[in-house]
Amino acid sequence: MDAAVSLLRRAEAAIPSGRGASALFAMLRPDDDPQSWRSTLNNDGAPYQIAVTDAGADASVRLIVDPFRLGRDEADRVGRNLAAFDRIAHRCSSAAAARCRRFMAALAPSFEEGCERRSGDIWLAALPGAAGVGIYVTARGRAPQIQCTRLIAAAGLDHHRAAIAAIHAYGAVEAYSIQGSRCDDLAINIYWKPRGGTPLPPAINFEPPALSPGSPPTALARAPLGAMTLCSTFAVLGSGRGSKIDLCNHCLGLDLAASLEILGRFCDLSPAFVRGAGDMLAGEDAEIAFLGVRVRPSGDRAYLYLKPAASACQSVPHLVEGATCR
Repeated sequence: MDAAVSLLRRAEAAIPSGRGASALFAMLRPDDDPQSWRSTLNNDGAPYQIAVTDAGADASVRLIVDPFRLGRDEADRVGRNLAAFDRIAHRCSSAAAARCRRFMAALAPSFEEGCERRSGDIWLAALPGAAGVGIYVTARGRAPQIQCTRLIAAAGLDHHRAAIAAIHAYGAVEAYSIQGSRCDDLAINIYWKPRGGTPLPPAINFEPPALSPGSPPTALARAPLGAMTLCSTFAVLGSGRGSKIDLCNHCLGLDLAASLEILGRFCDLSPAFVRGAGDMLAGEDAEIAFLGVRVRPSGDRAYLYLKPAASACQSVPHLVEGATCR
């Protein structure tokens, strides 16, 4: 796996907020035999992503890692997942960390499900040089109503019940995450795909980002519906809501220039974001995994999710076998 981590060092050199990414990955990296499992974080099995966010005056870097823990049984697997989270738990308040642990315990797939997939059941995220954590869990393989009930109970989201229930009844829910640094900024994200040809139910209240005037970029106009994932965000405390779209670049096959063209139709891109993304993609050790746009009252925000290039993973067989779009 060491052959696939040069992107982390590139992030540290390209963007100030990326400093410490290598150390953070070393803290969270999988500790099981890499031949015995396959990550589903990326289409080719690579176990991490770097999310580059346009933060205006600068670009922000966040690391997302699949810390795969197989375990001997259910209790051991849960314990090892919690131990992995505890390595970054100091990056949020103790009360927020407790909520994150409850979220993980309630929603992570069972030991039997995890062993059958031989893939990670949680992903962990953090900013190398700032407060805040994230936990992602897959929602696949369970009945939507069961997942909906568990999510509302585990995260205390009864005040958002109508919208969350509508998402689970209408869309194909793929994953959840909890993110934040304090209880008053913790948020739950639901990642889901819409049904083709069917209007979104009003109860979901999803606000898509707006394209600038003119015809859409050709790559976007031709994108298959499956390339787009919607993200609905709910504040754990309070009525705050948000929305985001992610576009799978495994489906689109865009280079940096084409990706920036699409993002620029949704957002005003800062020079720092464009320069940082360009520096990180200057070598042959990185690829664009996803493009993202989050709707914000002060102006929509652009994201690029980068992963190690397949060519950087050739010495790690399980990272290049059986590529599929997740």
